Amino acid sequence: MCGYREVGLCAGETRGQKGTTADRNGFVVRLILRGYLVEHVGLFVVGLALLAAGAPLLVFGAARLDRRAGRSPFAVGAVAIGLGPCLAGLAFDLAVLLRPVPQSMPRLAVGNIVGGNVANIGFALAVAALVRPVRATARVFYTAIPLAFGATLLFWFLARISPLSRVDAGFLLAACAVALVLLIRVARRESEDVKAEFAAWVPERVPVWLAVLFALAGAAALVGGALLAAEEALATAVHLKFSSLQLGTTIAAFGTTLPTCVATGVVARRGRVNAALGLVVASVLFNLLLTAGLVAMAQPVLIEERAIMKAIPVMALFTLLLLPVLLNDLSLPRWEGGLMLAAYAGFVIWQVLAGR
Repeated sequence: MCGYREVGLCAGETRGQKGTTADRNGFVVRLILRGYLVEHVGLFVVGLALLAAGAPLLVFGAARLDRRAGRSPFAVGAVAIGLGPCLAGLAFDLAVLLRPVPQSMPRLAVGNIVGGNVANIGFALAVAALVRPVRATARVFYTAIPLAFGATLLFWFLARISPLSRVDAGFLLAACAVALVLLIRVARRESEDVKAEFAAWVPERVPVWLAVLFALAGAAALVGGALLAAEEALATAVHLKFSSLQLGTTIAAFGTTLPTCVATGVVARRGRVNAALGLVVASVLFNLLLTAGLVAMAQPVLIEERAIMKAIPVMALFTLLLLPVLLNDLSLPRWEGGLMLAAYAGFVIWQVLAGR
């Protein structure tokens, strides 16, 4: 009995006795190639895991050191919640663009930005609502959510006149600066209860030496994970039969937004719903203005028509899911969170099937 019967390589079953040796050799080559590609996929996942672990370590360590330097707890917490969730995606996208493969890697970076916003709303915010219904009270969201709508429209408009040039990056970064000024002015007028909730984000009880260790370890994991994931991205896309855009909108986006997903669930469980909603809205806003702006400033990004006509409009639809939150006194019940999660699952399935 031939040991290769299950793959149809036995003598007489394919091309006769003369072809048996060649077929067996081809089978071995395919096994080696498959193992090689699986290794790349594993390393890509390890890189994303390092990104997911490094970003919160760096944020917590830096926040504690910033607090030690004398900044108010509310200011430190607000900055950590506002800009911290963008670190993993920014590090990954910059590492991707440093790779010497200009045709494929920019698509991966764009996919990560677009898919990251979809995951933040469809997964992270949904998880927060399922853990505890969101009933936020911070007035800053009445400014932040409309700004997120505006950032989505601005990014979509600039993407339509692709490539995303350094001039476009200047517009995005200028809009980011304006958004920061507006949010800071509104945040200063928040109630003491809201300020205390944001200030609770700072790990006050962590010793300074441990905060330094967290910051250094987080920075190392962030840089190492970004470089490793970028290095293995194309081989992973080949093995999974994905385009680089679809790899970015699914696996890469999930990995870089995982810290936000975990953080929203944890803070929602502790009753800090303002912080949970803040993590998501800030991620959506600054992912489009800060991350996309810095990425395009580093290297102009060519955005393919498929992203402009399909992926970015879907991202805009997910952003519109924040509108009911805005109109419902900053509330998000569990059933709406369930719908968001179902919508995100549908998005991922659509991307996976489109890659086949």
